[in-house]
Amino acid sequence: MLLEQVVEKAGRAPEYDWEGYYNWYFSELSGREVNGFAFWNCQKCHTINVLCLPSSYGKCRSCCLIHLP
Repeated sequence: MLLEQVVEKAGRAPEYDWEGYYNWYFSELSGREVNGFAFWNCQKCHTINVLCLPSSYGKCRSCCLIHLP
């Protein structure tokens, strides 16, 4: 019975629009319109960073390494 409920829930649409929320949230943080976002892992210090699109590059929040998408 539990497996059937999990499969049924996986087939439904998500309860929250996380992509829309994050587009709004990152737009508020950056002060400009954000069309999309991408997460990237810094190769030097292994910190997870966010890249607000459209951007030509990203900068690591920990070690300031430049990331080119």
